[in-house]
Amino acid sequence: MSWIRPGWALLGFIASLGWLVPGTPAGEIQLSPLLVITDLRPMDEQTSVTEAQAFSEFIRREVDRTGLYRVLSRASMLSILKANSFPYPCHELPCFAAMGRLLGADQVMAGYFKRQGAQIEVTLRVIDVPGALFIKTVHRYGSNLTSSELMGEWGRQLISEAFQIEKALLGEESGAGTTSPATQPDAVPDAVKNKYPGMIYIPEGWTVIGSNSGDPGEMPPHKVHVAAFYISRYEVTNQEYAEFVHATGHAPPRHWTDGAIPPGLETHPVNWVSFVDAEAYCLWKGGRLPTEEEWEYAAHGPKPRLYPWGDTFDSNRANTWESNRHDTAPVGSYPQGESPFGVEDMAGNVFEWVNSFFRAYPGAKIHLKEFDRHLRVLRGGSWNFNAYYARTTHRFARSGAEIGRSFGFRFARDADPR
Repeated sequence: MSWIRPGWALLGFIASLGWLVPGTPAGEIQLSPLLVITDLRPMDEQTSVTEAQAFSEFIRREVDRTGLYRVLSRASMLSILKANSFPYPCHELPCFAAMGRLLGADQVMAGYFKRQGAQIEVTLRVIDVPGALFIKTVHRYGSNLTSSELMGEWGRQLISEAFQIEKALLGEESGAGTTSPATQPDAVPDAVKNKYPGMIYIPEGWTVIGSNSGDPGEMPPHKVHVAAFYISRYEVTNQEYAEFVHATGHAPPRHWTDGAIPPGLETHPVNWVSFVDAEAYCLWKGGRLPTEEEWEYAAHGPKPRLYPWGDTFDSNRANTWESNRHDTAPVGSYPQGESPFGVEDMAGNVFEWVNSFFRAYPGAKIHLKEFDRHLRVLRGGSWNFNAYYARTTHRFARSGAEIGRSFGFRFARDADPR
């Protein structure tokens, strides 16, 4: 049997998945836990192998979406094991530990699945690969469970216990135009929610900021608590910015002729503005720019997701290069792309300045030279960049004095303590 040396088996696969930081040696790979979730083993011949595998895939998807682990896909796992003639499936601890070492994993999840009618029995066991030992075992029975209920709240409770993940970080994606119960500020009086016309009240809450599958500056994902605040539903428009220019004498954007908005662009987001310009507008308006944490929380809600509407890009929900508009669009042109809180245009149209410096996230193991350059951050992607830049976690570092044809912003305000 010829096995690849532990730690090297995944190198090509990790690079293709974006887990290997470009231009850095192997020692600088982001070391958030790499998790391998094996297919749950049916406990008898009456149990459906298909349902057991479907529930295993449900666990992979739910854990991966939290951003707290790098979850190796089933296809990658099987390809590596096959290429190394590894005896899969495993049934004993030494085999799982050896498999984890081959795959370069920190942890492996294994277990059993049994169904008798509407009765479910599931065992999940989490294995620490370096120590070759079980570190968590969860065994549960469920009564009168359909497959949809199994892969719903019952299954998420099991995942929460096995991996010590808060249930608030697990759950189905909210559809476009909807606000999930977890983010709906129903307990907030209307007078508070509607205090500022054109702005969305964002309730306080915990969320995960960052990602292990993007650029090095996005790593690692980490939990933050965000205080309640308000954020404008749309990006600041040319018409709104013109009021500021006329009231203060501030220099207009470079593409305005004699201080006038180009015809037909009144409701488009203002562009060609620097961080300094954006901050000046917000102060004049009596507010401020949102912080990075506030912006990302408003974009994806308590549960991490790649885009404001979910994890799959859709060019009908955002004005990016894939949308073939190739210019700014009037704000609110893509209502199906709104965030769980109802904030629109947070993916595409124009990049948005936020009130944060480009600094390393807590726990980062990679130090970028850009962290030392006193750069500011833009978020959300734009009409002339592709979908990669429109991800909710993407950070675009630029000098605060720089202007760009795709640089805009939105407005935020503090919320009164409650």
